[in-house]
Amino acid sequence: MHSTMTFQRRQQRRRRPGGGGANHHHAVYATIICFLAVCIGYAIGIAISQEETPTTPTTEEEMIDYGNHNLEWEDGPSSWDEFGHDNAPDVCGLQVITVEEWERGKYWEGKMPVIVKNVTDGWAALNNWKKQEIVRLYADAEATMGEARLVGETGPDVAGKNLSPTTVKEFITKHMYNPLKYFFDRKIAIPKGMLEDCKPFPMPTRAYLENPDIGATYGLSKKKKVRKTEDREIWRDHLAISIGSDLQGLTFHHHREAWNVVIFGKKRWILWDHARWKNNNTIQWRTTRDWANNAHVTGAEWIRRLYPEPERKYEIRTYGHDCIQHTGEMMFVPHRWMHMVVNIGDTVSVISEVGLGIGEGKKPEDFLYDPDASSDDEEDEEWEEDEEEREEGVEGDDEEEDSDD
Repeated sequence: MHSTMTFQRRQQRRRRPGGGGANHHHAVYATIICFLAVCIGYAIGIAISQEETPTTPTTEEEMIDYGNHNLEWEDGPSSWDEFGHDNAPDVCGLQVITVEEWERGKYWEGKMPVIVKNVTDGWAALNNWKKQEIVRLYADAEATMGEARLVGETGPDVAGKNLSPTTVKEFITKHMYNPLKYFFDRKIAIPKGMLEDCKPFPMPTRAYLENPDIGATYGLSKKKKVRKTEDREIWRDHLAISIGSDLQGLTFHHHREAWNVVIFGKKRWILWDHARWKNNNTIQWRTTRDWANNAHVTGAEWIRRLYPEPERKYEIRTYGHDCIQHTGEMMFVPHRWMHMVVNIGDTVSVISEVGLGIGEGKKPEDFLYDPDASSDDEEDEEWEEDEEEREEGVEGDDEEEDSDD
C-alpha cells in the first residue's frame, strides 16, 4: 500500500506543469552557459591585455626610457659650455672657405683638412630631417647602433656583435639618449628619398652621382665603358648617416678621404696629421689612448682628462687641429688623418668617403662576429689598409682602424 501511494505521488509530480524535474534541467543548462560565457570572456580579456600591454622589461637597460621625446633637435641637452670654443687660430687653425672656393680649388685633392661653410643651403633635409619629420618620413630606414668607444676601436665594418640593427624611428624614440647607443653605418642602405634631401651633394661626390661614367672610356669592343681608375680610388655613390646625442661620437680612428656635413647640431673635432704618427706606434698609442691605464676611453673623457696633459696638448696643437664644426658646415678629412669627434647637442650628419659604394645594409650573420676574438686570418686585418700602404710595406703600422664619424 505504501509503495503504491509513493508511486502515484511521483507520477503526479511528473505531470504537473512546470514541475521540479524541468526546473532542475533548466538550471543545469543555465549554469553551463554562464560558465562557458565566463571562460570565453576571460580568454578574450587575456588576449586583449597581451596585445595592448608591452612585454615586461627584463633588464635594467630596458626599464629605462632612453628615447628622445623632444619636439626639435635643438631642445636636447648640450655641452656647449664645456666643450665649445671659438676656433681661435692657435687652437683650430683650419681654413674656413665657401662652397665655390672648395670646388674651384679642388681641396679634396689636398692633404690638409678644411671647413666649408653653408653647404646645406637649399637642402630639403633642413625640413625633412627635423626631429619630428625624420621619424614620420623615414621611420623604417635601417642602420646599426652600438657603443661609440668600441666601434671606434674596431671600425664599424667588423664591429660584429658590438652592433645591433635598428631603424630611424626605433633609435630616436627608444635608444637615442642611451650613452652606449650611437646610430651610424658605413653600409647603410639609405632610402632614395633621404638621398634626394641632401642635394646638391658636395663635390666630388656630386660629380659621380650626376654621371657614374665620368672618366670612363669605351673598351676595345666599344660596347662597354671601362674606367681607368679603380672604384676604390674614386668618390662614389656612398652616403652614410650619423645620429647621436650630446657627447656621442667615435673615438680616434682613420680612413680614406672623407667629408662630413652637419645638418643639425655641432661637432668638436680633434685631427692629427697622418705623417706624424704613420710609422710610430708608440706616439700613436701615447697620444690617442689612456696608455697609463691601458684603456680606450670615450671622446668626451679624452678631452676632459687626457687632452690637458702637456704631451698630448703639444702634439695636437703642433701637428693637428682642435675645431668646432657648426650646423651647415662640412669638415673635409684628408687621407688617413687620425681624428676623433664629440657631438655638442643632438647632432645629425651625413658622410661620404672615397672608395665606398652604395650601401646594401647588413645581414644577420654580420652581427655574430666577435671582434675581440683572436684570429690568424690575414683578411680580418686587411680591411684597414689601402693599396698604397701595402705597396710601401707598412702593413700593421696603422694601429687605429677605419670608421666613419
